[in-house]
Amino acid sequence: MKKITIDLLRHGDVADGKKLLGITDEPLSKLGLQQMQAIHVNKPLRWQKIVSSPLQRCHSFSKELSAIFSIDLTLDKRFQEISFGQWDGQLLADLYASEDSEQLIRFMQSPDTVTPPNGEAYNAFQSRVLTAWEELLQSLHEEEIEHCLLVTHAGVIRTIIANILGMPNTKLFNIEVPYACLSRIKQYEHYPPILSFHGGQL
Repeated sequence: MKKITIDLLRHGDVADGKKLLGITDEPLSKLGLQQMQAIHVNKPLRWQKIVSSPLQRCHSFSKELSAIFSIDLTLDKRFQEISFGQWDGQLLADLYASEDSEQLIRFMQSPDTVTPPNGEAYNAFQSRVLTAWEELLQSLHEEEIEHCLLVTHAGVIRTIIANILGMPNTKLFNIEVPYACLSRIKQYEHYPPILSFHGGQL
């Protein structure tokens, strides 16, 4: 029975990790790059394809990995983080001290009922992520690629895992996705994908 494996990798620490980062394009910090490189140092790699968010905190490492190991790299904007609108790029401490604090808390409790000011509605974000995800699964089967790496963001990873597990959106933030977190999804042809592990190691 044909099987594909997709490793979901969140980007590492960013230059100012105390900000609420959606589409704000912050680079990795020195620590963040070390966290990402630790994923593959002295380990056998079986990835045949890399798919990445185009934001530099994902793309910079993906590009480096692709060049070092001669692995095909595809950038897909649909796997970039949700836009937090007016909140995007702001310090979390400032947001929690502002008049928007209650709205931000309600967003984290029930993201599909609260939209950040001038931001992206969670339902629209969820739709674009899951559409890209389904297309990725299909393309991997068609191209007969057995092992793929997806370098992306916490919100994207939460959305994919919640969908696989049938979790309601009100439980999204019950899934912890730290920097450089690695999760593995497997799918046997003609069967739904399964979560193999979350927050594990290669």
